[in-house]
Amino acid sequence: MKQASLLFLFGLFALSTLSAQTSGAAAPEVRYQYGDLDKLGKLELTVIYVQQIQKLNQLLPYCAFNQKGEATSLANMGVPGSKDNNGAVKKLDSSIATHNEILLQTMSDIIPYSDKEEIIKAILFLQGIAERIAAGL
Repeated sequence: MKQASLLFLFGLFALSTLSAQTSGAAAPEVRYQYGDLDKLGKLELTVIYVQQIQKLNQLLPYCAFNQKGEATSLANMGVPGSKDNNGAVKKLDSSIATHNEILLQTMSDIIPYSDKEEIIKAILFLQGIAERIAAGL
């Protein structure tokens, strides 16, 4: 059962990542409300929770360059493109990807022990942080 849940969550994550990578335009940002989240089960909430953490994992390292997430290249961040700088960014992106993968696996195993109410509060909290970063606050 645990493996089936993990595979389901990983599949959802892979699909969301794949669709985000293959579409040329940025996907519209989903704004979650308490009432909508309360209708979902723990596994669905886990997917959303992990996505919120992963979004922050992507944004936080680059806040000093551009808080709105528009820093898509070293040049856009004002960082000179060099072998060392390119390597550092690739290493960071690889580290973030590894962390996000482990996060998904771990949270899929332990989230059933959390109260549904607490998961919802955490999702809304993380969403608020991401919104503040995007607003430059």
